[in-house]
Amino acid sequence: MTFLYFIVGYCALYLVIWLHEVGHGVVYAKYKCKDNPFKVHVPFYLFFSTPQPIDEKKAQTLTSKQYFNVGIAGIIVNLLIGIPISFLFLNIEFNNSILIFFFYSFALFHLVEAASYLTISNIFLASDMITVQNYKPKLRIPLFLIGIFIVVLITFMLIKSPDSWKLGYIISIIIMISCMGLGRMVFSRRTRTA
Repeated sequence: MTFLYFIVGYCALYLVIWLHEVGHGVVYAKYKCKDNPFKVHVPFYLFFSTPQPIDEKKAQTLTSKQYFNVGIAGIIVNLLIGIPISFLFLNIEFNNSILIFFFYSFALFHLVEAASYLTISNIFLASDMITVQNYKPKLRIPLFLIGIFIVVLITFMLIKSPDSWKLGYIISIIIMISCMGLGRMVFSRRTRTA
């Protein structure tokens, strides 16, 4: 049964990352840099996910505000999906089933991804937060505060989760935050030198 929960949790995380990249893709498509916003690169191992393929020549003509819109779009998707579902779960009683586990994980992982951008990638400037710095550096402060609010929401989600899920979630979140933070720093450095 533990293996089934692991697979379901992985599927929820994969979908979260795919939707984040689709958020970028939708804005790239709006700016005519991408034909199909739903065609993004999310490998099974999840590292180095991108909204690729995009038209690089057209993307190079984007303004800093347009790049900001592209960069923040993925985080906005995480917040628009994660916050409402989380508040729903925090305000209802629910049973401990595999379907509920999927949706709970789906909401929680959206929040973790958003929080990791808004806090860690905001402090150690990386990935999508670079577009914020390049557009309006002062926006990093309110975005960081939103990230702190999301961390509080994650804490409430952990407290509310069934006891049989807590340890798995704590381990998953520690691994996710470590991998996302390090992965983004490596990816940002790699793309800057390319």
